[in-house]
Amino acid sequence: MTAPSRKDVDAMANILKALNGNSSGVKAEAEATRSAQAASGEIDLTPGIGATDIKAMENILKSFHGASQNVASKVATTINESKRTQTGVDIGLYSVEKNADEYYDIRDNRTNDTLFEDVRLYETAFILAKHLNECKKINSPEITKIISSNAIQHKRTYNTAKTRGDFAKMDIAEARFDKAKQDASITKRHIKSIYESLNK
Repeated sequence: MTAPSRKDVDAMANILKALNGNSSGVKAEAEATRSAQAASGEIDLTPGIGATDIKAMENILKSFHGASQNVASKVATTINESKRTQTGVDIGLYSVEKNADEYYDIRDNRTNDTLFEDVRLYETAFILAKHLNECKKINSPEITKIISSNAIQHKRTYNTAKTRGDFAKMDIAEARFDKAKQDASITKRHIKSIYESLNK
């Protein structure tokens, strides 16, 4: 048996250090080996994942992260942008348009479907369009709360259903109108009590 070389002794010492928690020697040795291979033009053919593979993957992930951040910021900008059109305002993927009755409709620009009709207040329509751009569903709590608090819209739905003779929709609209009036009354009392407490 031949005696170990100095390189073998150093490699064993580095392995023992790594087992005790100090991996600097192993890293230095691996880096020296890679540098020597790169200088000589050798290609690392050792099985398994090498440092070059890890570095390449790190670069790919950094590039991917940068691209996804860029896309995310563009999407956020698009969602928050609004631009005036002849019929109303485009807010991201949706538009708020004034109809013949001087109320507002919300239309999906991708499918040209009208999602909400006869919204009385522009601010309500704008907030609904913002929520839709944030990928909230029509029956989400945020949108449902806004719609259910709009008593005037329920009254209008009731009148529309009445002219059509749709008694089922009339009953639903009337119940929602009564509930919305009750909620509005509670909110008004709450605001009044806050106002009175501030003026004492």
